[in-house]
Amino acid sequence: MRKSNSLLWYILIIIAFTGGISAAVAHWTEGEAAVTFWISAAVCVPFLILSLIAWNWGGKGKMLAVLMFLAFALRMGFGLATVNLLPIYGHPDERREQKGYLFDDAWRRDAEAWAVVEQENISFIESLTRDYHNDQYGGLTAMTVWLYKYFSPDARRFSVIMLIGNFFAALGVPFLWKALRRRWGNRVGLIGTWIYTLYPDSIFFAGAPMREPFLNGILCVAFWALSTFRERKIHSIDVLVGCAVLCLPFSSMISVVLVGITVFWIWAEILIPRSKKWLWGGIILMVLCILCGTIIALPAFENWVHYDIFTTENASGWVEKVVGEIGGQFRSIFVAIYGLTQPVLPAIAVYPVAPACDLAHGPCTTIYWKVVGIFRAAGWYILVPFLFYAIFSTLRIKNKRGKPLMIVNAIFVVVWLFISSLRAGGDQIDNPRYRVIFLPWLAFLAAWGIDYALKHRDWWLVRWLAIEVIFLGFFTQWYYSRYSGDAIRRYPFWRTVMYIVICSGVVFLTAFIDPIKQRIKKRDS
Repeated sequence: MRKSNSLLWYILIIIAFTGGISAAVAHWTEGEAAVTFWISAAVCVPFLILSLIAWNWGGKGKMLAVLMFLAFALRMGFGLATVNLLPIYGHPDERREQKGYLFDDAWRRDAEAWAVVEQENISFIESLTRDYHNDQYGGLTAMTVWLYKYFSPDARRFSVIMLIGNFFAALGVPFLWKALRRRWGNRVGLIGTWIYTLYPDSIFFAGAPMREPFLNGILCVAFWALSTFRERKIHSIDVLVGCAVLCLPFSSMISVVLVGITVFWIWAEILIPRSKKWLWGGIILMVLCILCGTIIALPAFENWVHYDIFTTENASGWVEKVVGEIGGQFRSIFVAIYGLTQPVLPAIAVYPVAPACDLAHGPCTTIYWKVVGIFRAAGWYILVPFLFYAIFSTLRIKNKRGKPLMIVNAIFVVVWLFISSLRAGGDQIDNPRYRVIFLPWLAFLAAWGIDYALKHRDWWLVRWLAIEVIFLGFFTQWYYSRYSGDAIRRYPFWRTVMYIVICSGVVFLTAFIDPIKQRIKKRDS
């Protein structure tokens, strides 16, 4: 009787959510509403069934249900709002924004898919093997071609691709939730899953037909598989292979990176505890692999980096000036560090907004991009002190068995952040876009850091927060003086950096007060 009642409730939930979601998509999407409704319903039903299965597998908790609902609703709600608000509050001279597209990538990819359907009699298989000009991996464009050819030949309903992607992102929640709670405790699980659900850039990149929500969901499953590797080796490997294959249509690079972190995870968790030979053998092998990979990929990577640095300097006059001051030999390091600050919260907070300024001349933005920019930058600046604290705290772990795994994950996050920053240091889109792909790892490490600080009542976290406040305070003054026509005194860039370094150094030095006091007491006694 209970089973039949549960089944009835599940059916009613699926019907209610399908109707609500499909009606919302139909109301705020281009094309005939009735057709859009049924296309959306055809997508919702199987994904809602999968969502209920995943929720049931994840523990059936109310909190898990809330997190899954919010993970989907925030992303889909932002996407539908953007489609309708961007043409009004975006840039009036940007055609893609007037059509509701957040990103040029999404606009060009969608236009190509529509052209392929209109101009070519392409088959299902041909859409998979065809080369696309605006999608180097092809998966997202092929999916869009199928949508327009078989379901939506009358209108470009790209919101349906967003719908599928956001279901993927929400389906990752129970996997991350279960992985974190099982291995690192309830508090880490709760905090980490909340970070994944609410992180602004993950919501932002889900507001268009992009690959990030797909990859976020897939990588949550991969993270869960890695967390269970000790107990279920064969099963975990099968899941990880499946995740790597699923990543391929969206990004072969991410698939390769996933294989890499899998190898290092297994090395840290299974092999290092066995013997020091595995530790040193792995380090030597890692160094050799990095050297070989660098030699092989260096020409292509140099071209990418030089192009991105050139773009960064052209886009910002003061960046070009600073690079000129420090010398060309340090430009890559500067751009990488500059990339870690993107999107810069002080900059967008004081950036002029039309109509008080002229969009066609000088620094200026629209109200839509101002609000979204503050939302995105605030999210990164809230996360980053916890992330940096956790990275450094992995070196202080006393549990020798668990320490190698945490250090390997910290190194992976540092390397990935560095690559993202160097690959698109001054870019407001690509740099955070690469960064957010591995959001499950960022959420895990930040949540672990918060838990570690609370358990040990560690003042180092307070110091990291204080350093960020110092950074924000000085650069808010610097950017405000820049955009306000020097209404307040403007310090030179390097003097501002010097003040930040000095004040941050003072904060760091407070860590030595207690040890010095204890030594003095011991000496006196």
